[in-house]
Amino acid sequence: MNKLIPLTTNPSQTPVLLIDTSAAYADIQEYAEQRLCAAKALLFSLSCMGINRADAKDVNGIADAAYLLLEDASDLFNAARKAAEREGVQNA
Repeated sequence: MNKLIPLTTNPSQTPVLLIDTSAAYADIQEYAEQRLCAAKALLFSLSCMGINRADAKDVNGIADAAYLLLEDASDLFNAARKAAEREGVQNA
């Protein structure tokens, strides 16, 4: 089994961003949480924008960034779950 898996959001046939599935559960989990928190912060900012002050281009950029961060977090949480099973981590 290849220990490097591509992120879902890789835009081409040759993936550049990869998850090292042999990494420790805690490290993978930390990276997943970092992306989740960043996406939450972006979406919170979006929710605070006044609709009359929001530019469509800005809203689209925030939505795209939040999507990428959430997709990466999802991939990382899946890898963390597998790492937890491998390491015998309980309640992961």
